[in-house]
Amino acid sequence: MSSETISQSEAARRAGVSRAAIQKNLLSGRIIANGKRVDLASFTEWLSVRKSMQGGVQPPLQPEVQPAETVAGASVQIPRASPDCALPQCDGLLPMALALQVEQNAKANLKQLEFDQKSGAVVEVSVVVAAVGKEYAAVRRKLLALPAEHAPSIHRCKTVADVQERLRVLITRALEELTADGDTNSGSAVS
Repeated sequence: MSSETISQSEAARRAGVSRAAIQKNLLSGRIIANGKRVDLASFTEWLSVRKSMQGGVQPPLQPEVQPAETVAGASVQIPRASPDCALPQCDGLLPMALALQVEQNAKANLKQLEFDQKSGAVVEVSVVVAAVGKEYAAVRRKLLALPAEHAPSIHRCKTVADVQERLRVLITRALEELTADGDTNSGSAVS
């Protein structure tokens, strides 16, 4: 327990509550008393929890990990709340109210993820990678086949402008075929 204390009246003023409310929290153990005075560290922690609960601020799901601290020669990682959030710095342990809120938020997020997966709103990355890879392979095959299939007709073009127009038409048709039917195996020649 820290040696810094404040009066119950001062605690009530800082929290914006009555002195009776401070006494009630002292009796319940939410705030620690040092004689008839209020322990400043426990009051600050209680006040930050109270403000975060009233403000509807959701604590982050994973606290930031600070650099390792040594305990009896061993290196130990102690998670701490980030300085810009409403969580108090509490040496790795959250107050019970915040811990329950974090747990409820995590459960709600998991349920939402399960619902999104079942409804098709969320798809596994590997499925998307396979589908996109298959489409890119089809586009690549179609475009690489153009020179071999259409070299004779391009060779008959008289000017550079004719060659450019012929290539534009061939590439546009090939891409339209790929878009229209989605059939990657159609190898019909474009004339």
